Amino acid sequence: MMGRMSISVFLSTVSDEFRAYREQLEGDLTRHNVAVKVQEQFKDLGGDTLDKLDTYIAHCDAVIHLVGDMCGSAANGRQQQALLAKYPDLLQRLPPLGKALKTGAALPYTQWEAWLALCHDKPLMIAKAAPAAPRGPRFAPGDGSRAAQAEHLERLKAFHRYPGCEFANPDDLAKHIAYSAILDLLVADYAEKAARERDVAEGFIWEMAKRVAGDRALDLDGMKQAVRNAIEIYEKEIAGAPVTTNFDAIVDRALSRAKQHVDRGQSGLARATLRSAAEEMRRGEEERRERYVAGVTALYYRERDIALAAYDGDAAAEAILELARSIQGANAAKIAESLSFAAKEFHQHGEAFGSKVHLVASIGLLREVLKLAVSAEERAAARNNLGYALATLGQREGGTALLKEAVAVFHAALQELTRERSPLDWAMTQNNLGAALQALGERQGGTARLEEAVAAYRAALEERTREKVPRDWAVTQNNLGNAVLRLGERDVGTARLGSRRRSRPFVQRYRS
Repeated sequence: MMGRMSISVFLSTVSDEFRAYREQLEGDLTRHNVAVKVQEQFKDLGGDTLDKLDTYIAHCDAVIHLVGDMCGSAANGRQQQALLAKYPDLLQRLPPLGKALKTGAALPYTQWEAWLALCHDKPLMIAKAAPAAPRGPRFAPGDGSRAAQAEHLERLKAFHRYPGCEFANPDDLAKHIAYSAILDLLVADYAEKAARERDVAEGFIWEMAKRVAGDRALDLDGMKQAVRNAIEIYEKEIAGAPVTTNFDAIVDRALSRAKQHVDRGQSGLARATLRSAAEEMRRGEEERRERYVAGVTALYYRERDIALAAYDGDAAAEAILELARSIQGANAAKIAESLSFAAKEFHQHGEAFGSKVHLVASIGLLREVLKLAVSAEERAAARNNLGYALATLGQREGGTALLKEAVAVFHAALQELTRERSPLDWAMTQNNLGAALQALGERQGGTARLEEAVAAYRAALEERTREKVPRDWAVTQNNLGNAVLRLGERDVGTARLGSRRRSRPFVQRYRS
């Protein structure tokens, strides 16, 4: 038995102008578990089309309004009067609509669809066709229809509603709508269901879901995983944790208020409450050092968990940075040691549970560790660890930005780390550089990056010999073999290489 569609969307468009767009968009949205309705489905049933449109739009989740040069058939006066009788305050709530109707004009059904969305406070996504966008075979606009559409957009503008995108073809429209605004609705719907099933505060769910949906590096499954991870953090570390700590009344009060803010969807205010309390605790450090350390740890760990639950890795890293500064004062070496340890924990959790927000937090901390490094050896170690974290996240995500940054960071580490002074650490960094180059090369065209990866692996093997470090030698040999295979597959006349399962190149953490 098929389950109920998660999201219901009304697609408002003139078929003679945008039928191909409508059909492609309808197919794309339906694959994402979205029920799509169009005006013709109501007109075919007979009766008052405007009333049927009103009923459906009142219960749908969003309206997608495509605006071109044709406006379609107009609703008759009787239907308009019936609708206005149904909503006596409609013209007061939507003044631009009232101004248009006072002229005695009968608005087209497609324009009414946009105003009905506003009447019922539904998300209205307006997309405008570019002048050169292909149109349907029955596209026959007149000066009157063009003027009517221009006036319609001006009325919407007067009500502070604007086209969110200008599309040039069906694929362009799908990219803007199916994979952006509708994805937001799907994530919010999934999060809302999870909230009901697990008794999670509605305010927290909506704030967290909005942040997750805004991460365009994730697909829908990745966003669902991020929601699940956030809810688990909320249940265990925020809602499930005691608000009475036996540390200090300041801590207890701040934790309680922060929980209230989180439940209202105000994670920033929650973090500010905890930060303020932590600073108040710090002022009494000399008299209650042991209690102070326990108290600020509870506060900043809770700030960290709220940030992670709200899908804000940078804020989670900032909380740990402030905790280290609070405890260690001006001792940069101790701060760096604390941040490195926390970054390792974030990274291990992120890898084990597929949590991007933990990996982002790890990268944020490692950037701070690099700032604190004072010697060439410390800078080389910090850069290698930062490159390791960037490469880990870069290999899990699409795109090349993180991998390019990892390559640059490893190159910078090799400027600080000489082969003569630290041969094995130098070789490990060469291996890591090769792994980042190989991953980057597999996402780019040509062979240049793969050739650089092969050169880096061979450099590493000059020190990573089988006799000295057999395990590391085997890792780099495996990486080299995979890189050579990838390179061979891109060269002409290498069909003899056959096919082989791709494996991720091994990147290794710096030896501390």
